[in-house]
Amino acid sequence: VVEHFAGTYCGVEGNAPALAKMRQAFADIGAEWVVIDGAAKVLYHAAAVMASNYLVTLLDVAQQAYVKAGVADDVALKLMAPLVRETLENVLRIGPGKALTGPVARGDLKTVELQSKAVHAWDARDGAMYDLMADLTASLAARSRPKVS
Repeated sequence: VVEHFAGTYCGVEGNAPALAKMRQAFADIGAEWVVIDGAAKVLYHAAAVMASNYLVTLLDVAQQAYVKAGVADDVALKLMAPLVRETLENVLRIGPGKALTGPVARGDLKTVELQSKAVHAWDARDGAMYDLMADLTASLAARSRPKVS
């Protein structure tokens, strides 16, 4: 892992003397660092959980939905792979707002409602998650639209 560490961003916190001592250690291993306010450390770590662990959970739910729709488990992963890779690459390259596509981004509420009903019929908890994600996606789409003057 150490050989791949160069360029990795690390959140650090501490007082000025401690940060001054750590700076060289981080530079020696090629790390980039971001100073985090100690009061925001829990939120910082929650963001990491959302970006990593919860992404895995979301993809698991998608895989289960494919399987429920009649797609073999291993084929579901193959269906998801290019979509997930391209989406993640776009988000990292141009940001979430510009990378957003799909029925919510297009304002296709009929499709969103049909999909919501299908997911709720399959699993109530995952249906609730779908609805929450649709709502959050609508907020992202609204924030990302060009401002009209």
